[in-house]
Amino acid sequence: MTTPHIDPDIAAQITAYGSRLLGLIPADRIRKIAFERPEPAVIQGFRDLRDLTSTVADILDGLGYDTAIPASTLPPLRAGQRMVGPAVTVRHIPARISSGYNIASKKPPPQLGGRDQVTVCERGDVMVIEAGSILDASNFGGLMATSVKEAGLAGLVVDGSVRDVANMRAMNLNVWARGATPRTGKHRIELAELNGPVAIAGIQVRPGDLMLGDCDGVIVVPLEIASTVLQLAQAATEREEKLVQALERGATPQETARILPPEKW
Repeated sequence: MTTPHIDPDIAAQITAYGSRLLGLIPADRIRKIAFERPEPAVIQGFRDLRDLTSTVADILDGLGYDTAIPASTLPPLRAGQRMVGPAVTVRHIPARISSGYNIASKKPPPQLGGRDQVTVCERGDVMVIEAGSILDASNFGGLMATSVKEAGLAGLVVDGSVRDVANMRAMNLNVWARGATPRTGKHRIELAELNGPVAIAGIQVRPGDLMLGDCDGVIVVPLEIASTVLQLAQAATEREEKLVQALERGATPQETARILPPEKW
């Protein structure tokens, strides 16, 4: 049996975490632990936007990025939730050996990453899980939800199913997912890759990309243009606020058109 190749840089990053990691993720499945994230001021600027995903979706359209995921595809778990934070990416795949055989044979389940997925995150991150082909088993449940909440993550985006929904709602955890299921992912799902590119509802997400979420859905802001998008979104918000004030005071159509052309409403 050949030994999996492990990038020396990844090995050094794993060693730096020392005993904090429990060895729940095979080292050869970790693409990176340290990576660039948007500056804190940029993240805060997005948090301060009044209309988060709708405003940013328009800006990204103008830049050639169609990265909006509607709430009809990934609905928020509870009303009013809002999220801004850099992505930590996880890719799940179906286990190779059937769950029934594993359980009957008392074999250990395939690794799902467990607490180690949270340990490599920073406060304010968003865990993004690709599992598009797995909807009947849970990619994320109550114990992990508690761990994520206590670690201060900004939210969770799952292109798959979750469980223990009532508990997640009770702890005010920000979650967007395709659905819910009572069936555990243990023995059925395994972690294939940590912090590589993933596809969420057909949208590419890379580690460090900024994830935005509200009741309209989820937006992916590529890391390399986050500052530019924020500046344009802030300018658009200012124009819209002026337009709303003009409408409320009874401005004429001609006056409102000078603030924002009607074809851009």
